[in-house]
Amino acid sequence: MFPIILIMSILCHAGHAVDYGTDFVTAFPENLAYYFPANLVLSLKITTFVPYTNVQIISNGTVINRSSVSTPKVFVVNIPNLEVNQIGFSFNALRITSNYNITVVSMSSRRDSIQINTVPPTNRLGVEYLVPAPNYNTLALQLNKYNESRFISSTTEPTQFSFSLIIINAENVTNVVTVTQTSPTPGNGDIKLDPFELILLPSNCSYSKVSSSAKVAVIITSPCVDTQNCRCNMVAHQLLPTNLMGTEFFFPSLKDQLPFTFSQLFVTSADSVDLSSGSEKKTVAAGSTDLLPFYPETGSPVLTTTQPAFLSLVNPGLIIDLIPKNMFSGCYLVHTTLQSQSQVLIIVETAKKEELQITSNPTTTSPGSSLSWKDVSGTSYSWALTPPNCKSCVIWHPTSPIAVYILETSPSGVIYGGPAISVNDEPDPNGCVVVPMEFELSNVTMSWREARVQCISNGLALVSPNINYTQNKMAAALNNMNVEGFAWLGLRRNLVTSEWNWQNGANFDFANWDNGQPTGNLCVGIWMEPNGNFTWRSIRCCESMQPLCVRDSVIFNSVDLI
Repeated sequence: MFPIILIMSILCHAGHAVDYGTDFVTAFPENLAYYFPANLVLSLKITTFVPYTNVQIISNGTVINRSSVSTPKVFVVNIPNLEVNQIGFSFNALRITSNYNITVVSMSSRRDSIQINTVPPTNRLGVEYLVPAPNYNTLALQLNKYNESRFISSTTEPTQFSFSLIIINAENVTNVVTVTQTSPTPGNGDIKLDPFELILLPSNCSYSKVSSSAKVAVIITSPCVDTQNCRCNMVAHQLLPTNLMGTEFFFPSLKDQLPFTFSQLFVTSADSVDLSSGSEKKTVAAGSTDLLPFYPETGSPVLTTTQPAFLSLVNPGLIIDLIPKNMFSGCYLVHTTLQSQSQVLIIVETAKKEELQITSNPTTTSPGSSLSWKDVSGTSYSWALTPPNCKSCVIWHPTSPIAVYILETSPSGVIYGGPAISVNDEPDPNGCVVVPMEFELSNVTMSWREARVQCISNGLALVSPNINYTQNKMAAALNNMNVEGFAWLGLRRNLVTSEWNWQNGANFDFANWDNGQPTGNLCVGIWMEPNGNFTWRSIRCCESMQPLCVRDSVIFNSVDLI
């Protein structure tokens, strides 16, 4: 008789805010101008989590790069000139695929014009997007002291700093995309995209919504928007689908630490919403193009909306979507490009700030107590701004979701960056988990010793729920398996000292004994009772029970970061 194996991961699928996956699509919008006399550098920074990860980069159906990575690492792939600079359809999109989960960051630079974007995996894309249309003209007027009356009188439409729209078909199907245009002629238009085809829509129109029959990636972009000192910088901002909106956001005033003097806010919502920040309150109509003051300077770092919305920080040459509180994560990966000019913004619960961990390499971890924290007034949260002191860092918290941003300053003084890469939306006391613990339960019964040998022979181990967190996750997994009876745990009494020893070597300082337990027996089993407490009982080692094996999770601080 062949055994029946039930398998269940602690995490059944990627969470709502996780940026890893095995399939990605992206494109590189025009930076400054295709004829600009400076070298264009396009690249992808890829992070692998497990050994023997194979990565392919595909353009127009052709594999342009293959990487086989024997150990987890971060590596950069330079991309040939696939800049999207012509209006209309093209196959200049890139598709990145892998056999195991990876993260992808796109980087475009031409002289001092730099843009970096975390590329979301295809499974995090959507079929409905709201398109922001911030009136950048008002910011440009403040930056460079144009003759305002002359500028406005000569401009009938706010097209000088309007944004183009790139839409990429993210799936291997024909995709019908509906684009809602607001000006110059309001209405809906349908576009048919072949698999992995893209379209660049012109900037002399304004758009409010994109919907599609299959998943798409949507990027708003401008090759050259005004920044300080009569310079310009490209903007390439990947939109999030509407299911990732929020209603509560935290962001402090940083103008004393970073060049955020001209920062403003922008609200994107399907409905009219009220934006509140302390005593400040503003009603924003659906489809509004108005830039709003940066209220954290005069009101509160806490910003709330009465309806789900995207709240963006608009800075010269940069648009950042703020992370809503419901999208905070347990662990982030931070990459830097200009280490000496990089800052990391971290937001965490005040009572738990000292538990924060920053891992710069497999052997170096800095605790949250080493940072200088400031309160987010009126909340139970605090924030810190700190240089990362590494090219690639892991920032995680064992029990509380956090928000992390990476903000870098180019040589010309322009800020670029945004939310860091989320690699686990759920905090885990074991560390930054990138591959979840996985349980295997066989229906064949055997002794404790035989169960231990069977687990080991399959590259596993008898499960050792040595902390309450693991016990709870194991119980949830067993409930999902809908099993009953008894199974062996990796816990046994020492014959000499009578002390309990976990097979994984952990200290024995947590237990979930049933009433009247333990007795004098040497081995331990778990009582699998649906919706029960999954308590433990000491049992004779020769009894015949099911082996409950586990494949250990992969912790990110064991990855060799560059």
